[in-house]
Amino acid sequence: MDQKNPKSKLICLCNSVPQSEIEEAIMSGCDTTSKISGRTAAGVGECGGSCQPTLRLMLETYKQTGKFPENPRAPSRGTRK
Repeated sequence: MDQKNPKSKLICLCNSVPQSEIEEAIMSGCDTTSKISGRTAAGVGECGGSCQPTLRLMLETYKQTGKFPENPRAPSRGTRK
C-alpha cells in the first residue's frame, strides 16, 4: 500500500479493501452498501462490519455531491482498553 496516496488507505481492515476500490465500485453503479460489499468484500469481515458507517458516508456523499469525502475513515476518538 502506498502511504503517500490517500486513495490507497484501507477502509475495510478485515478484508484489506482500499478507498480507491470502494470508490470505483460506487462510480461503476454500486448504489447500496450491500452492492459495495458484494463487489469488494468491504463491510463483511470478521469484525461484523465496523466499516459499514464509512461505506454509507462515502456512498451518500457521492450521491449528494458527485465527490467522495477526502478522509472518510477518520481516526476514532477515545482509546480502546
